[in-house]
Amino acid sequence: MLFAAGGWLALQTRSKHAYFEARRTAISEIEAQPVQAEAGGFVSQAVRVRGDNGLVVDLRVLRPTDDTVRRPLVVVLAGHRTGRDAVDLLGAPGPVVVAALDYPYDGPERPRGWRQSLATIPAARRALLDTPPAVLLALDWLVTQPGVDPTRVELVGVSLGVPFAAVAGAIDPRIGRVWLIHGGAGNREMLTHNLRSKVPSEFLRGLAGWLAYLLAHGPTLEAEYWTPRIAPRPVIIIGARADRRLPPELVVRLHASAGEPKELIWLDGGHVDRRPEAVRRLMELVLARLGGK
Repeated sequence: MLFAAGGWLALQTRSKHAYFEARRTAISEIEAQPVQAEAGGFVSQAVRVRGDNGLVVDLRVLRPTDDTVRRPLVVVLAGHRTGRDAVDLLGAPGPVVVAALDYPYDGPERPRGWRQSLATIPAARRALLDTPPAVLLALDWLVTQPGVDPTRVELVGVSLGVPFAAVAGAIDPRIGRVWLIHGGAGNREMLTHNLRSKVPSEFLRGLAGWLAYLLAHGPTLEAEYWTPRIAPRPVIIIGARADRRLPPELVVRLHASAGEPKELIWLDGGHVDRRPEAVRRLMELVLARLGGK
C-alpha cells in the first residue's frame, strides 16, 4: 500500500505539459441558444462548443447589438460558472465582444458529504487539465463570428483563472495580450496560505497544501512556468494591495518570471472573490487599455 501511494505521489509531481497540445481538437458541433436582449443595451448568447474528441466548453458571449463592425475580443476566465453568471458579473461589455467561459467540469457544484466529495475528485482533476484546451476550442469558434476582430484577442484570467490563462496564452499565438489578475506564482504556497484558517498546525497545513497541490495538477499548472513563454506578446499582471488570499511576494514573483513586454499594476482593495463590483472595476481597466492598443 505504501509503495503504491509513493508511486502515485511520484507520478503526480511529473508535469503533463504535452497534454494540452495533445488535447486540442477540431469543432464537431455548436449548440447556440437564441440571442437575448439585455437591459444595459447589449445582447448575450449562451453557446456550447463540442470538440470531436469529446471536449466541451460552455460560454456566454456579450456584445453590442450591432455586429456589423469588427471589435476586439476579450475572453474571460473568472471562476466556476462564469459564463452562466456573465451578465450579472460583467455587465455591459462596451465597444468590444466579451466571451465568459465556464470550466469544463460536469460534476456537482456543491458535493454533499465526504463520499460525494471524494467521488468528484476525478472529474475535477480532469477539468483542471481540460480548461486550457477548452479555451482554445472556444477561440476557434469565437474568431469566426461576425463582429469579432480575430487580430485583437485579449485573454483575461482572474483569480483561479490565472494559471489557465497563462497556459492558453503561452500556446496560442492568436492571443495578442494576456491579463493575469489577482493570481501569482507558486501554486503550492498559495494553497497552503489559504488553509491557515482551517488547519492551525503549520506541519499539517504544509502536508495538506502539498497534497492539494498534487491533486490539483499544481506542477503542470504553474503560472510562472508558462508566463515567460507568452513573450514577445505583452503580459499585464494586476495585484491587490490588501489581498488576504494571495501573498504579495507571489504576485511579484509571477511578474519577475514574465518576459518583456510586461507590466505590474497594484490596485487598492482586497481579492476579487467574484464580487460583481470588483469584477467590473477590473474589466473597466482592461477596456480602457483596449482603447489605446
